Amino acid sequence: MCIRDRYQRRVHGDYLVEEREMGKEQIALKKLHQYLLVGRGKPTDKDPEPKVFRMRIFAPNTVIAKSRFWGFMRKQKKIKHSNGELIAIHEIINNPSRAVKVFGMVVRYQSRTGYHNMYKEYRDTTTCGAVSQMYMDMAGRHRAREETIHIVRTCMVPVSKIKRQEPKIFSSGRVKFPLLQKISRPPIKKYKAFARARRPTLFLQQMQTYQYLSLIHISEPTRRYAISYAVFCLKKKKKN
Repeated sequence: MCIRDRYQRRVHGDYLVEEREMGKEQIALKKLHQYLLVGRGKPTDKDPEPKVFRMRIFAPNTVIAKSRFWGFMRKQKKIKHSNGELIAIHEIINNPSRAVKVFGMVVRYQSRTGYHNMYKEYRDTTTCGAVSQMYMDMAGRHRAREETIHIVRTCMVPVSKIKRQEPKIFSSGRVKFPLLQKISRPPIKKYKAFARARRPTLFLQQMQTYQYLSLIHISEPTRRYAISYAVFCLKKKKKN
């Protein structure tokens, strides 16, 4: 295997970073765990047996999971951490599997204009991985912060009930990928050589048409709010 095709996987804080050895590209994904928390309000004279609430929380560690649990309890049930008690906290560990599944989740998030409900579908091997993709997708598409996103429900979606177009395309058995690397091999072993005078061509001839395009213009306007975008224009290169 070539060195430039190998990746290093390392954990940096709460993020899982995939770093390419020969390049500058980095992809940071949030490393999440799934916790089951059980809590209630403290018993009082008026309510000696308060109602018990159970909640599933996705968080990097138990400290943040407890903080989110009491945050939701304060907003929904008017129970603060000072007048409540945590009964139990358990981590839900999924069985390791390499099979890719489609996970659907109902999300409620807060934007600048109000609250919105949304249904998302992602392809991953675990529920925590799909939730990590959801946080990255919501931040990129809707500029939603992590603390403003409330996961209402998560479930595994069978292939026959997939609604979104992107996971539906990859779930069908007719997925085809272009051949971007084509290596010519000798038909017989006696024609095999360890050294050649000419460098081999490792890409298709159709891909050579893109070498006459160049990036000539990038504009990024400044506005009052945190909104920025780039405009890319391409023109043909002049052949020498």
